[in-house]
Amino acid sequence: MVPLNSGDRLEIWNPKEGWTPFQTAYLTEATEYKLRYHGDPIDVIIQGVPISFYPEKDFYLCTWVTPFQSGSMTVIVNEEEYETYLYPDQRKLTEDQYEIMLKDIMNEASICFQYSGLETQVNAYGKSREFSWTQWIYMEQNFYELRRIFNRIVQQPIRQLNKTSVMMKREKVQRAESGTVRWLDKQGYGSDIPPNVQHVRTSESKNVYENQVLKQQLKDLHRLLRKYETTDIEAIARKAKQYRSIVSGWVNGAFLKDITENKGAFQITQRFRKNPTYRGWYQWFEKLYNHKFEGIGFSYPIPLKDTFQLYEIWCYMMIIKVIREKGYIQDTKGIFRTTNHGVFLDLAENKESRITLTNSKKLYYQRNYQYNTKDFYTYTQRMIPDIVLEGEDSMIIFDPKYRVKENLGTALGEMHKYKDGILHRETGKKAVQHVFILTPTTNESADTMRYFKTDFHERYGMGAIQLLPGEAMDELAEKIGMLLKHEDGSFASLEE
Repeated sequence: MVPLNSGDRLEIWNPKEGWTPFQTAYLTEATEYKLRYHGDPIDVIIQGVPISFYPEKDFYLCTWVTPFQSGSMTVIVNEEEYETYLYPDQRKLTEDQYEIMLKDIMNEASICFQYSGLETQVNAYGKSREFSWTQWIYMEQNFYELRRIFNRIVQQPIRQLNKTSVMMKREKVQRAESGTVRWLDKQGYGSDIPPNVQHVRTSESKNVYENQVLKQQLKDLHRLLRKYETTDIEAIARKAKQYRSIVSGWVNGAFLKDITENKGAFQITQRFRKNPTYRGWYQWFEKLYNHKFEGIGFSYPIPLKDTFQLYEIWCYMMIIKVIREKGYIQDTKGIFRTTNHGVFLDLAENKESRITLTNSKKLYYQRNYQYNTKDFYTYTQRMIPDIVLEGEDSMIIFDPKYRVKENLGTALGEMHKYKDGILHRETGKKAVQHVFILTPTTNESADTMRYFKTDFHERYGMGAIQLLPGEAMDELAEKIGMLLKHEDGSFASLEE
């Protein structure tokens, strides 16, 4: 990385070393950092997002949280662009596991639709079938990476030399090409040389196949973004309009102006394979269309920084999957919302989305309990557990915690408010039979902590269960199977 200009200093706080140069820092995803800048004026943009600083003495300071997305990161300081790298935080989820959660959620949603009883056909609602929440998240996360690749292509595009035969005055021929010599041999020489001779002119052209495909892909992206502008979600429509404006500038700019657009299918050429910049461009679009889950979408966006919310939704859908595979699902229409634009997976706080089970039980997402709720109530504050498996007179609570292992004890301590504070309306007895924290803690950590042990779960009616994207869910499936084996509206105990 090229050092910053003299007078411009962007530094980051390191607890061990104090203030260190930003460009040499080891950055990890989903981490909060303090930044300090010396210089005036100040204009810092990281991954296309302006960073707001506040003045303090001779410096400008800010607190900045890195995105949950490892990889190359672009930093612009007073219009000077640099690159640094964002490393994965191994204590939490990896980027691959993030992608797994997205796919698991949408796949299970598609299966659950079959149990919903809704009459709308999933893949028959016109233009909106091309909308995909996962595809939009990909575009939002990676658009500025596409911008960076395009700028590199403009600076060093693939070119080819074209040779054309032209007639020109003989005194303007500065270099004798082989074709010119052959023509003169046929036409004459000496005093017989014609005043105009045939000459081969060499010119450089950017109108090569790879650039033609590039223009085709940009026009396709332009049309796709126009469709996203019609969505009901204002934030997505506004940002899609902004992206489309940028793409339109690329298509109509000087670089692509004289390039012929490729029509129809295209091939992966050796240049696409071997040129690192063009290879990155092709891979970007290949991933874009791998995110097209037709039919079921999310009715609201989840920002990249809110990975914990995605983990909560994923845990809920995985519990549904376990219950479905055990044959207890009766109706799932409570987790969907039907609009003019199609069917959406509708999971959000205070929605109380639910599915109905065959044994008079229900599975809720973000269930609300307070002093005046019907079957169960609280005598203190309102409580909204993330996932509730509710029976006739008792319930099981699952609380996803996107945390590192050091905080699990604190998280379990918070679960006592559910165990002690939610009561059955008719009997007045405590309603929560078991509370389980779901966490992506690694195997090494889980093996050494008592919260994950079966005897701890049985003795105290609470504990932690490891639930990692891409890993087996045997323990969760076993626990749910034991709890649901009663045919009536009650839950079995773990000791049975």
